[in-house]
Amino acid sequence: MSVKFENYERENALFRERIRANIDEVVCLKSEYEHEKYIEDFQSEFAKYNGSGYVIAVNSGTTALELALSASRVKEKDEVILPSYTYISTALAVSNLGAAPVFVDIKNGTFTIDPEKIEEKLTKKTKAIMPVHIHGNPCEMDKIVKIARKNKLAIVEDCSHAHGAEYKNKKVGNFGIGCFSCHTTKIFSGIGNSGLITINEKEKYETIKQMIFLKNDPELTLSKRAPCTMDAIQAAILKAKLPYLDKIIEKKRKTARAYMQSLSRDMRYQKEEDGAKHVYRDFIIGIKNRDKMKKHLESFGVMTKIRYPVPLHLVKYYRDLKCKKNNLFETMKVADEALSLPISYALSEEDMQYICKILKGCDDKFREE
Repeated sequence: MSVKFENYERENALFRERIRANIDEVVCLKSEYEHEKYIEDFQSEFAKYNGSGYVIAVNSGTTALELALSASRVKEKDEVILPSYTYISTALAVSNLGAAPVFVDIKNGTFTIDPEKIEEKLTKKTKAIMPVHIHGNPCEMDKIVKIARKNKLAIVEDCSHAHGAEYKNKKVGNFGIGCFSCHTTKIFSGIGNSGLITINEKEKYETIKQMIFLKNDPELTLSKRAPCTMDAIQAAILKAKLPYLDKIIEKKRKTARAYMQSLSRDMRYQKEEDGAKHVYRDFIIGIKNRDKMKKHLESFGVMTKIRYPVPLHLVKYYRDLKCKKNNLFETMKVADEALSLPISYALSEEDMQYICKILKGCDDKFREE
């Protein structure tokens, strides 16, 4: 038996007819105005789903982060607090503006940024905090919001993995400016690349809107960006999937629960943050002999992935920041031990049970030797 890590064909097949109907509608749109109206309607639908005041649809999650930082007045030589255990786009959004990422360790168990480690990294140059809801697990936002307010810092949430995730019954993307990737690999995905920004402050909403549209208007706020709005085809695909997003999340949570019940007490997995609703873009186990476990699962036809084996403070581009390994102990541990199991929402019940059976067959000695 073979279980792929991902199967986009199978995922999109669940929505194929709705996607085709939406694309046919877009193809028949008659004007630029109708294209813009179609995207605006989708933005309104996601705003309602997420409980956000405003939504702006853009061409990528990285673009969303850069625009959010710019709207928060982050500029050259400023500093932004973020975790090192994340995809490189989180830090690139900072350095692309000429600002410096300042890496903070993550919490043991949840893999989310550790609020207790943030304040010691603050300087007069710090302008924003970028919590990353990693693998779909919301950060400890009440503490982060408190720190931000105390120090007059902006919050830009990297929600790329966390569409529909909640912290204390509030959807992520509503604690600051929310930035979502809708890349093919994400829970809420188009086909290709796109992104979303959620905002609850009208002034910042208007600022970002001025940044992304180019017109021969002498009063327009100029941006260094090229036009970066979402195209209508991506909106059509996402529009087809949005009504089913909660069902997608529940399927992933069901699979995650099944995996948890199949692991021994000695086998670690990413813990759900207290008061949070994890949406499991990834299901992560932590094991010292990760490579052996990966090979073991693959010998049974189960494909796995190692998402972030090199934390960002060790990437060549950021080594000059001179971030010491011993200051990021949990980050290094997770980078060395984290293994992602298949958790596509198109995973069949048979596939899930097959993986659970293999996990139960791994004895404790193998897991920790």
